[in-house]
Amino acid sequence: MIVSKTPYRIPLSGGGTDLDFYYKKNNASLLSLAINQYVFVSLLERKIDDNYFIQTSSTQFTSKIENIKSDLVRETLKYFNIKEKLHIATYATIPTRTGLGSSSAMVIGLINCLKKFKNLKINDNQIIKAAYIIERKKCNLYGGWQDQIISQKGGLTQISISKDQKIRIKKLTIKSNIKNIIENNFLLIYTDVKRDSSKVALSQKNRKKHIMKYYDAIKSLNKPVISALNNKNYNNIAKIFNLHWSYKKKLSSKITSNNINDFYRKLLKNPNFLGGKLIGSGGGGFILMVVKNKKKSTSILRKRKIKYLEFKIENNGSKILRNWL
Repeated sequence: MIVSKTPYRIPLSGGGTDLDFYYKKNNASLLSLAINQYVFVSLLERKIDDNYFIQTSSTQFTSKIENIKSDLVRETLKYFNIKEKLHIATYATIPTRTGLGSSSAMVIGLINCLKKFKNLKINDNQIIKAAYIIERKKCNLYGGWQDQIISQKGGLTQISISKDQKIRIKKLTIKSNIKNIIENNFLLIYTDVKRDSSKVALSQKNRKKHIMKYYDAIKSLNKPVISALNNKNYNNIAKIFNLHWSYKKKLSSKITSNNINDFYRKLLKNPNFLGGKLIGSGGGGFILMVVKNKKKSTSILRKRKIKYLEFKIENNGSKILRNWL
């Protein structure tokens, strides 16, 4: 059995500029962070069986790869021309469709399992590109490059994409002051709403002529975020996140809702909650919130029965945990 462990991610700034309609015109630039929440993928060859056994959100036996119901699993196996019958199972530490890049993490994890199983000679960049093609082209899940990159690379990472799709990836050194502010003053607060990220992102593409200026503004926040992190200035980060959120809400009517806006406003009424933004494509999932005092903030959330997630930085990308073949 081969088991992979792949981290989820949080976009800190510039998220969405990695969508093709934007970077092909204005270049992309963003800052993203891998966290200690994961998807695990296990793979085992079924040597004396004629069926694939697939366990994701549902369970399926099928003799033909074309009949596998999970689009991501099916298209990944087809992409790498897998002929062997396999048992593939996925396990996640958080719910899917919550804005943390779960689909990409699963595909990246499965590719790394197949790399080990078939002894494929592919490097990080080839894995990232394959995952992008599988998700965006084969499964028609509209989105950018950020999720695949962070799941494979991990850490705190700057990503830039040129108009001709040349991708530059730079992992930043995580100094103690950056680590402290992220792990002591950041919380993920769950809106209790799931959404289809592809539909939210596609709604923006359909309005691209009207929203380029907002993405320009979002991209301009990269340097201020890095500066505030280096200076351990959580008040400035909160202000930047609030500004980011004000721009993001103008991208599409699917980004937010009255319930989410009310939820966010009620949080900010307490002085411990300084500012934040809905992460991922929008529409639901988690709010990345900057807090003044983490202990007091989590106590307030528990009293209000609001779900939240504390997290740490994950500096490693997808990796193989076990190989029992």
